[in-house]
Amino acid sequence: MKQYIYKSTLLLVLLSIVSCSDFLDRAPLDQLTAENFYQNADQVDRAMIGVYTPMQDIEWSGKGWMITEIPSDNSQAGGTDPEFTPIDNFATTADNPPVARYWAMHYRQITLANEVRKRVELSEELEESVKNPFIAEANFLRAVAYFDLVRVYGGVPLITEPPVLGEELFFPRSTVEEVYNLIREDLAFAAEHLPLDWAGSNTGRATKGAALGFLSKVHLTRRNYVEARDAAKGVMDLGIYDLMVDYAENFELETGDNNREAVFQIQFSGCGPWGTGNPLQAFFAPWGEGITKDRDGWGSQIPTAPVVNNPNTTISDAFETGDLRKDPTIMTPNTHYPTINASDGGYTYPPAGASAAGVNIKKYIVGSGPNICFMSTPLNAHIIRYSDILLTYAESIMEIEGGISSNSLALDAFNEVRERAGLEPLSQIDKEIMLHERRVEFAFEGHRWFDLLRSGRTVEIMTLHGKNPDLNSLLFPIPASEMEVNPKLEQNPGY
Repeated sequence: MKQYIYKSTLLLVLLSIVSCSDFLDRAPLDQLTAENFYQNADQVDRAMIGVYTPMQDIEWSGKGWMITEIPSDNSQAGGTDPEFTPIDNFATTADNPPVARYWAMHYRQITLANEVRKRVELSEELEESVKNPFIAEANFLRAVAYFDLVRVYGGVPLITEPPVLGEELFFPRSTVEEVYNLIREDLAFAAEHLPLDWAGSNTGRATKGAALGFLSKVHLTRRNYVEARDAAKGVMDLGIYDLMVDYAENFELETGDNNREAVFQIQFSGCGPWGTGNPLQAFFAPWGEGITKDRDGWGSQIPTAPVVNNPNTTISDAFETGDLRKDPTIMTPNTHYPTINASDGGYTYPPAGASAAGVNIKKYIVGSGPNICFMSTPLNAHIIRYSDILLTYAESIMEIEGGISSNSLALDAFNEVRERAGLEPLSQIDKEIMLHERRVEFAFEGHRWFDLLRSGRTVEIMTLHGKNPDLNSLLFPIPASEMEVNPKLEQNPGY
């Protein structure tokens, strides 16, 4: 799958452009057009692969942390970059470039999904039994994009058809509930028609488990706890996922890709066309340490530093003594990492640290080596791990029982994650414990900001970190560039 994504998306984009052109009626029959391309399952399959590429793009997978981690209590800007330092300080404006690019890349995926979906629906050559899995895959990818958008911006325009010249191209914002209704419908259809697994070069594509996993997170976000519990249990009952024995294995080259804990990952292929490799190492690796043996390694995002008068609030403080997740998550002084540049004997983080916080991010840092290039490693990026399913299941039961639980089903799921980390099991869980456990389990994986929003405690927690958010800060602004183009958009309050 990895090696075909780049070519497939180029093909799909070209076909999408052609499909909107008045020149279609005059195109020679021997030329490839949207009208004569989607003639069989193989052609549709090639187009479908291309719908995955926006997630690979640096503005989604490479810089998404600017939106999903930097505003949180896990992360802070590693320098004074004018693009995301304002996000760190809750001083974001509507002309902020990362905010605009995040919007654009997610709508790109929606547009590509709509294009393939429509062509499949209109096809007279494809049987219904062939159509449904393709529509399900397109629905899944559209839902993933909208799930991010609605949590970041609030209500956004719902676009469910490919653009056609001569028809309406600008849409107003839909309500938050309308967006979530589409997401739920898309994921439910996807869960019904997607396969349990893929083999060979298709490994990594959307599956029934991935659809149910996202559906459980959507329901949890909307506080539909019974539905969240049941969707998470649906993933668990498939019997094909499990925790890796060693937490660190999820972020190592040899063991991280499409392992048994991976419910859904962004697929990367390392040194190839631009945009097909994982760029996270470039942003996370500490500045000046030469870990990547290339020009990158900027320490752009670093773990939070202590705030005067508010001790024990940083992500480093959050790890309990003996938590086996800390070293694979955060580089701390004098810690040796044998898998980073293993051929050189590994890497030891300096005694004085290598950032303003004295610590750096370890996740996704693999060093140099074969198939690792500038801003590019072949290590896949996790979107949903099985531990997320277990904690979602436990949290749903906890919330059903009023926010505190000693239910054995919830505890079994919760403690499976905790015991993997080398910690003692708990006999009772509550909202505070759950929020803490998710923080240390998923640090720097793009979950923390959304978890804070769901907790209802964002302003309170971020104030402890010396920030000054207000309720308007909980949504990002609609990009000014989109407001200029689309007169039907209305800005979020406070911007």
